[in-house]
Amino acid sequence: MKNSKKIIIIITGIAILVAGILCKQEFFLMIPLFISLFVMGFQSEANRLGALAGAINSLIYTAAYIYMGVYASAASAVLFSFPIQLMTFFRWKKKAYKKTVVFRRMSTKMRLLCAFGFIALWTALAIAFVKLDYEYAILDSGSFLMGFITPVLTMLAFIEYTYLWLVSAVVGLLLSVQMVVNDYKETTYLIYSVYCFYCIICAFINVRKFYNEQQSQLKGVSE
Repeated sequence: MKNSKKIIIIITGIAILVAGILCKQEFFLMIPLFISLFVMGFQSEANRLGALAGAINSLIYTAAYIYMGVYASAASAVLFSFPIQLMTFFRWKKKAYKKTVVFRRMSTKMRLLCAFGFIALWTALAIAFVKLDYEYAILDSGSFLMGFITPVLTMLAFIEYTYLWLVSAVVGLLLSVQMVVNDYKETTYLIYSVYCFYCIICAFINVRKFYNEQQSQLKGVSE
């Protein structure tokens, strides 16, 4: 990991700690955020170690969610996030390229089908949440769906995961702002969302760089 990235991690970590103390947030609940700073740092470089670290951190998030009493999130962390990230690490290691993986691109038809399916599901879920009078209906439904779809595309090493991840970062940032407006104690998660947004932009750039590099090498071999 580059020194500039380490400095950003330290600054963000200090900001989260200070915000947590001022907002009187329990330190135990901030531990997963601190670890996530390093997880996102690796993932911003498309480094497969990010998936391994993320899998381990999912178990810590599970404990935090159980402590907070949000059992659905705990179940999602241990039953989905943990295994999908672990599978991602081993799959990327099997198809390794330097510290990352051999990336591939979806066909136009596959992109259109995925986009249509995603928009249809988001619309249906948002309408259902609105009818339940849920305050974060639109943003949270989108964030929920992308939280399942993006990891699967990542595991399969489709470069399109970074496109969806960018959308997810924007939605997550807006959701964090909305939550802070309602409860200032969520400030730590807003700070983390800003950091995530930066890391995801870096990941978008790095994945495209690796993909173009790999395609150039393939063309050189074929010639």
